[in-house]
Amino acid sequence: MPPKPIFSRGKGAPKKPDGKRKKDSLNGEAEATHPKKRTKKEIPQVLDEALLAADLNTDYSKRRKKLRQQMPKKQKWPKVKGVITERENAPQGWNPEEPDLMPDDCEAQIERCLERIAENIMPHVYQHKMKEFMAKQMERDALMATEPGLSWPVVQRLDDLKFTLNWLVAANDEHKMVDTVKAIIAQYRSGEFDWHPGFVTYWHAGVQLCLPRPFNWGEYRYIHDKCQGHEGFWVEGILGPGPGMSKTSMACLPDPRINATMVVISLSIALLATSLSAISNNLLQVRLSLRIPQAPSVAGKRISSFEFPFMDDTGSTHMSIFEDDISILQDNKTYPLPRCLGVGVHYTSDDRRVPSLYRELEVNMWSVDEGSWISKWEAIPASIRSGQATRAGADRLTGSWLRHRFYTGTCPDQSMRLWVFNYNPGIPQGQRTLPTATPAQLTAPFQTARLHPVGDFPHLDPNLASGQSLI
Repeated sequence: MPPKPIFSRGKGAPKKPDGKRKKDSLNGEAEATHPKKRTKKEIPQVLDEALLAADLNTDYSKRRKKLRQQMPKKQKWPKVKGVITERENAPQGWNPEEPDLMPDDCEAQIERCLERIAENIMPHVYQHKMKEFMAKQMERDALMATEPGLSWPVVQRLDDLKFTLNWLVAANDEHKMVDTVKAIIAQYRSGEFDWHPGFVTYWHAGVQLCLPRPFNWGEYRYIHDKCQGHEGFWVEGILGPGPGMSKTSMACLPDPRINATMVVISLSIALLATSLSAISNNLLQVRLSLRIPQAPSVAGKRISSFEFPFMDDTGSTHMSIFEDDISILQDNKTYPLPRCLGVGVHYTSDDRRVPSLYRELEVNMWSVDEGSWISKWEAIPASIRSGQATRAGADRLTGSWLRHRFYTGTCPDQSMRLWVFNYNPGIPQGQRTLPTATPAQLTAPFQTARLHPVGDFPHLDPNLASGQSLI
């Protein structure tokens, strides 16, 4: 596994009366057996610039252990008389899934559909599935032909990058990213650069600044600010192609005018170091807040945040706001622009691709009744759209952060309310209604790109015969 980000701590762990150091509770080895509130302040972490500079030439993707995914066994169903076309008449446990095949192994899936149709159990389901897989196979073959010899993940990424490049050129390269995108495309086509999930590379003005490495917000901020990266800076790997604590809870009320749940989120411009804030423990109405992360030079200033109404869109993977919101967060340019991450491509429900500039913001939720934040400030990539939010469908979108950080649920009481908790709501009543997240899951950083390398999908390797099961 890659090492932790290159930070040094100010002091060692505190000592017990007998002179021995306490175990670090963050590693799951807390000395006390009963929960206690942590009162001590966290030791600030300082980036070791010399170690980072030397480490940028380390390719962490080569250290990843390649584990072959264990596939379940093929599902088998008893023979039936006649043709079954109703679900209730199908054999017990029947389902149309094929767990032993990769979902996007089109040739193997088509072959399996033909086999299932011959079994006469819900043949119309498999006929429909087969048509979908045949259409996907044709689309994939056509796209693969545009970049011969490259893997399917890289071909998808190149398709998005070429689309992004055309958009940047049409906009007169406003953010000075054309040279950077051209350089990334050339590197992928050379075959020396691959898609590595969980790893990123930093680029500026057409120059690659490091080899693949784990993404860390502190390292990113340091490299970005050193390059003065508001123009031409790009994080390749964080916006890749993909389908894109005490107890506190809240209820987001619906807007009857649009028949949708609106969530109020606060944004702000944040400092490099943020701390955990107080958290309440009642069912309350709260708001989300945003702010812009700052450079150390303004660390002495009070961090400004702002609340905005957002539409809770479960289909959006990233938060989406507007250029006018950035102006509000800057507070008459008291704060600089949020750091740039590059350009991502949105896939809309009507099959359109929409490029968008991404910037770093920090998000939180505020409890009005308790007068405190109910979570820690967390850095996220946010899509910045032109113009401003209107009531004509141009809404800010929450993205997936709300469900990344909290337990959520709905009730068919016709109220259209969304219930949000930072604890499992079934546990206090002794009813395990939801899985319980581990401490590591509760504090996990916001996910970046989700596309996996071709090593995880051998049936997509252009050098291997396709249509073969992995077991």
